[in-house]
Amino acid sequence: MTIGKEKAIGALIFIFALLVLLYYTWGLVILQIPGVSDWLDGLGFPLGSFLHPSPDFLVQLPIYLGVVLIMVIAMWIGWTMLTTPAPEPLEDFNFDEEEAAEKKEK
Repeated sequence: MTIGKEKAIGALIFIFALLVLLYYTWGLVILQIPGVSDWLDGLGFPLGSFLHPSPDFLVQLPIYLGVVLIMVIAMWIGWTMLTTPAPEPLEDFNFDEEEAAEKKEK
């Protein structure tokens, strides 16, 4: 059984979003409960900087990524406008009376 390319990409996006959600829940909710960090350290579960992120960092990171995304989109729009040639002007569609009469005859 083969899985389609779209389904594989969808699965990767789903897994990535789930991992980010779990990481933010861990860093912003669970570790902020008083005594949880000490309890985990007592179990011999060392909290490195990755497993014990700063709440400030977790709030600042999505803001930074949002600004970067918006600026990349703005740069793409600007580059497209800069490199796209100007459209050709449309011809004048004013008919004089003779051309209008010829069209009516046909």
